[in-house]
Amino acid sequence: MHRLTLLAAAAITIGLAVPASAASPTEVGVVQNFGPPLAASCHNPEGIAVDPTGNLYAASFAFQPVANICVVNRSGLLVDVIPVPAGSAGVASLLGELFEPGQGLYVLDFANGAPGNGRLLLVDPGSHAVRVVATGFQAPNGLTQDRHRNIYISDSFQGVIFKVAPDGTTSVWKQDPRLTPQPGTGPPFGANGVAFDRNQAFLYVATTADAKIYRIPVLEDGTAGSLQLFASGEAIDASQGTTEALHGADGIMFDVRGNLYVTANSAQHPAPGLPGELQVLSPEGRLIARYDGVGQHDLDFPASLVFHERALYMTNLSLTDAGVNSKLSVMGVPFPGEPLRP
Repeated sequence: MHRLTLLAAAAITIGLAVPASAASPTEVGVVQNFGPPLAASCHNPEGIAVDPTGNLYAASFAFQPVANICVVNRSGLLVDVIPVPAGSAGVASLLGELFEPGQGLYVLDFANGAPGNGRLLLVDPGSHAVRVVATGFQAPNGLTQDRHRNIYISDSFQGVIFKVAPDGTTSVWKQDPRLTPQPGTGPPFGANGVAFDRNQAFLYVATTADAKIYRIPVLEDGTAGSLQLFASGEAIDASQGTTEALHGADGIMFDVRGNLYVTANSAQHPAPGLPGELQVLSPEGRLIARYDGVGQHDLDFPASLVFHERALYMTNLSLTDAGVNSKLSVMGVPFPGEPLRP
């Protein structure tokens, strides 16, 4: 039920070796399906978040008048479905999510990808109430929050990182042509997954089409510094003898050791199969491990990820096969995830 595809020695060094024995649901390095199939209730799940009790929230990239958020508890049971009505675009298509205790569940609505129709929403999981926090985006995709409760949102078409203050005031925090869709091997999206490092000294950004990870310094006054290239899939392949590193780099998250976990939604190495892997970069930007499932547990276009305790959960967007493998996956990890907001 697992495949450690490359870099076994490096994986062992950071505690990511895969044992040959039968796997428990969260055995370290073993990718397995988690919960029920979601095609009927949350077609093409993309965003994922977790609350303190371990409930997972999987958001449907639906392009429907109502898009659902499926709630799966830590036992793998579907316990709730939260409907999210469309805005002025007429369709809702949900992407990145973030659960913040005391605030609720933030979710991004890509809508129809047209300028101005994208929304930042705040959902109350108990009452199912949906509040619009901010609007005016084109392709809002990934989000994270800083210690001051500012939300940072990547816009994949405009090449912008927006900053939304707690009162909903929205501003352009960083804009750069390199964050727009570039020629490459992945889907035609630019800035996608976003994550702060431990000290919130840098905001890291994945660019999907060209398989890169950038980082943006957070200056003392809170403004953005110059864009810096942290990792390039092409450069990793050339220097480390790998193939398809960071192909389709999508969601990103740090563990407490500073390793960056990346859902590479288009990577297929070495054996043919469904598209997508989980890849791990060291704090220096080296590719140190890559994972996939086997057979029915194969990852299928993994899009977003979230840590909870010693497990890492992923959505399978199943984008290239009409959503037939819409599901969640889980893998045990040696170290917990970095807290989302210190």
